[in-house]
Amino acid sequence: MRKWLAGAGLALLVALLLPGLRELAAGITSSHLHRVADRQLARIVRGEPLWQWRLRQPHDLVAGRAFGAADVQSVDGGLRIHSRDGTPFELGLPVSGMLDPGHWPLLTLRGEADAPFRLGVAWQPRLGQAGCLGWQDAPVAAGPLHAVVDLRQLRWQAADGGDCAAPRRIEVLRLKLALPARASLRLDDVALRGTAHLSMPPQPTLRLSPDPATTTRQLADPALPAAPWIALPADASAETQLALRQLVWRQRPGALILPHGDVPMAARESGDHGWVPWIGTIGYLLVLAGLALRPPRLSRRRWLELGGCLAGPLWLVVGLQWGLRATWPGLLTFGGALLFAVQAEWRQRPATWCWLGDWHAWLLPFALLPLALLLVAGRGWHFTAPAPGHLLTYLVWAALQQWLMLAVVLRRLESGRLHPAFAVLFTAIVFALMHTPNGALMQLCLLAELWWAWCFLRSRALLPVAVAHAACALLVEAGLVGGLLRSLEVSARFFL
Repeated sequence: MRKWLAGAGLALLVALLLPGLRELAAGITSSHLHRVADRQLARIVRGEPLWQWRLRQPHDLVAGRAFGAADVQSVDGGLRIHSRDGTPFELGLPVSGMLDPGHWPLLTLRGEADAPFRLGVAWQPRLGQAGCLGWQDAPVAAGPLHAVVDLRQLRWQAADGGDCAAPRRIEVLRLKLALPARASLRLDDVALRGTAHLSMPPQPTLRLSPDPATTTRQLADPALPAAPWIALPADASAETQLALRQLVWRQRPGALILPHGDVPMAARESGDHGWVPWIGTIGYLLVLAGLALRPPRLSRRRWLELGGCLAGPLWLVVGLQWGLRATWPGLLTFGGALLFAVQAEWRQRPATWCWLGDWHAWLLPFALLPLALLLVAGRGWHFTAPAPGHLLTYLVWAALQQWLMLAVVLRRLESGRLHPAFAVLFTAIVFALMHTPNGALMQLCLLAELWWAWCFLRSRALLPVAVAHAACALLVEAGLVGGLLRSLEVSARFFL
């Protein structure tokens, strides 16, 4: 009877945790969208462009290089682009979402040119669609560069030589440059500006419906201003909020999207406090070094080691510190946590687990694979087979995750005299939080890790769980991304 009661209690906790994870993901996504709208509003109030590219490092360009016979290097205050043979080349400008050249048609460039050059613009309305190219009639003069290109006035041509209409929506934007051989150009800043100062309405001008078809009709209303307030529906999940944001971007790229229509009282834009992550990282590494060099007594060591191993990775993921480009504070935090976990495991020898196990250990972890197949069959979007290199990379990544979850976290919870059922539950919760704010993925991870942690307790074999994890995750990635799942990305990468 006690086992049945314990099982019923565990099932009740899991049933409560699943919607709780969904609400956590939705809340983090709402906060992110609110911060983005704050920054946009602050720019509009100050008369600054909504879309601006400050070029300081090569990675500020798409692919971190020029497309063509040109070299890019960082210089004081900008990027130096050097033409090798005088042939035209392109510089890709990263676009988050979509641009609105219909209301912001002036492309401005600041910098300095060594010699006169030709300037053109290439764009695509959507990634993968046919694009257009337009050149300015007159070359840009040498010297200080303050070029303004009115995208409405260029003569646009398609790749087949036909005419194109002036762009209304842009998802891919590239500068086309033709410099003399061995000449160079310094680019400091590129921006997309409007012809007049915008005024913002005091309240949201449109409250979206959760239905995509209704939302599309709402956004097509010609009475909407250039940069309307867009209020998302209440209680929308993280995935729904980002899907509606994508619909807004396609029709109203200049809109300010707010969860629940919570318009900020005053426009503000937080400063770039790049030193704050460094302080947290240095403090965290010093604590880890202290725990490694002077381990506490055994009664407290397991819990302190557990906190040390998890604090850094959870801060990176839940705190949205892991973005498109890895930062030094993020890399040092993750590397420090990993090295500390290795050192803690080395000190706790002999290990009470093994890598392979016997053949029985390989059966139970793969019981989730048929369930993943059924999920893909029932809710799949389209199936895209992963590349061979991705298979191997993800297997290594899954092994690292399961080593941290099972060999490090679960075993310390056990040795801390926590009931095995609650040790399994806590491990699954941590595994789910490591996938914040991807709400649907967090729910799947909670359920999957409950099973895999229980399998590990029975067999003490790590590699069967890691391989089963990789197989299920790759299957889900191939069949559910774009449908039930937005992506498999976590932290700030989930919002891209």
